[in-house]
Amino acid sequence: MSSEKPIVWRINQLLFFFMSFGVIMALAKWTSDLLIPLMISAMIALLLQPMMHWLQQRGLPRPLSLVSVITAMITLLILFGVFVAAEINAFVGHLGEIGAQLRGILDRFDLFLMQQGIPIEKQQLSAFIRPEGIVSFFKRMLLQMGNQFSNTLLILFTSSFLILDSVNFRNRLRFILREKPEREQAVEKVFDKIYTYFIIMAKVSLITAAGALLLLWFFDVQYALLWAVLTFFLNFIPVIGSIIAAVPPVILGLVEHSWSTAMWIALGYLLLNSIVGNILQPAMMGRGLGLSSFTVFWSMVFWGWFFGPTGMILSVPLTMGVQFLLMQYDETRWLGFLLSDYKENA
Repeated sequence: MSSEKPIVWRINQLLFFFMSFGVIMALAKWTSDLLIPLMISAMIALLLQPMMHWLQQRGLPRPLSLVSVITAMITLLILFGVFVAAEINAFVGHLGEIGAQLRGILDRFDLFLMQQGIPIEKQQLSAFIRPEGIVSFFKRMLLQMGNQFSNTLLILFTSSFLILDSVNFRNRLRFILREKPEREQAVEKVFDKIYTYFIIMAKVSLITAAGALLLLWFFDVQYALLWAVLTFFLNFIPVIGSIIAAVPPVILGLVEHSWSTAMWIALGYLLLNSIVGNILQPAMMGRGLGLSSFTVFWSMVFWGWFFGPTGMILSVPLTMGVQFLLMQYDETRWLGFLLSDYKENA
């Protein structure tokens, strides 16, 4: 009888954990309008921390280093916000014309297929390739992206305070976990992994965006700088981010120029992402993220549904944090292990 009690207790703990997790996720969904700017601010703070460390290593006092970083951040956010908002508004205003041109191309393609003796009705082709759906998707995505810049002031102040408090935050964590050194090491490790992930992905995304800008400038694609910025952010989305980033330039290459130009742009994006994704990124990332490929893909789907585009961009760090929490308790350690990239040694 006594041997069954621990098992019942562990099951109760597991059920209590899932109930608590469900309540927390419901609250997070309800407060997502506040959490999304906070997550963007944390990402910006992590990306700007190396700049502050670099200035301090050059002998600049910490207060002056902080002021310099915040000033640079303010300048970049203002310029970036103004530019992106203007480009998004211009492109959204141009979407109706792009949709009409796509329909015209579709009509000509339907006629070409009929001349070749391929019996495909226009309705079937329109159902498979829906110009209105493509236009609507990118309109929603760009408007959501533009809406985040309405929170520029909130993001700016939150990022500044996060940078200012970064050292003290770690000290507070060490104080809280001082009696559990193994837990402290685990927390430090997961923070370092998330920090390293953001820095490496920022470098990789910057290289990809620069390559995309040169490619689109060469083929004279409209809004090239906007697509390069979009490529930078979407490159943080695992698996499908680089594919989504290539779609608008390819469509504009088709609409503004020709089929051959669209094919060359698609090939250019394919080569660029192959080189960066298969050579540069693995070389810079070193060891894996500790997550399986299946986990990375479905975390992108889940956090994208939960927080929208921001959740897709931050899906890997968010899942790394969840996995860390699961690994801290005996009742949920098996779930954290299932999310991992463990492979049995041959």
